[in-house]
Amino acid sequence: MIEVELKAKLEKDDIPNFIHKLEDLGFERVVKKEEVDTYFNGIDRDFRETDEALRIRKSLNLDNGNVKYYITYKGPKMDNISKTREEIEVQVSDGEHTKKIFEKLGFKSVKPIAKIREIYKRGKIEISIDKVEDVGIYIEFEKIVESESEKSDAVDELLNLMKSLNISKDNLVKTSYLELRDNYEK
Repeated sequence: MIEVELKAKLEKDDIPNFIHKLEDLGFERVVKKEEVDTYFNGIDRDFRETDEALRIRKSLNLDNGNVKYYITYKGPKMDNISKTREEIEVQVSDGEHTKKIFEKLGFKSVKPIAKIREIYKRGKIEISIDKVEDVGIYIEFEKIVESESEKSDAVDELLNLMKSLNISKDNLVKTSYLELRDNYEK
């Protein structure tokens, strides 16, 4: 599975207008979540240098109170425009014990990234409004494709959607929330 993703900064005052535009384009609110991501660095390589990511995500559905945990591996970015990557994810039943297993194996965790994520969806496109603690507010445009041959069309589709929402290509951010937080804290 390949996650085609574009991300842009959003100002707090622009959120209501942005949501209104999404709804005008046929997007529907799916869920609001609190997500806490604990990232790990590799045992045999530095994931910052290889542009990979390994995390455990705790996802609390704020609409119904359900909690789920996921392990996610993300490969290096595949182009210079988007944050497109190979993504492998599996749900686990116990995030704390999974974290302990990773640590026993020698993986080193970093300070978690916490965010409130409101998700809107239309067809196969998902848009998230993320309020990220110590980082700011961002919008993520995402479409999952099965093969690398579909990636270019998906990037173009997301760029056109951004344009229709009056978000300039100049506002694109390729940096992860972890990198943004680390830069903010320096």
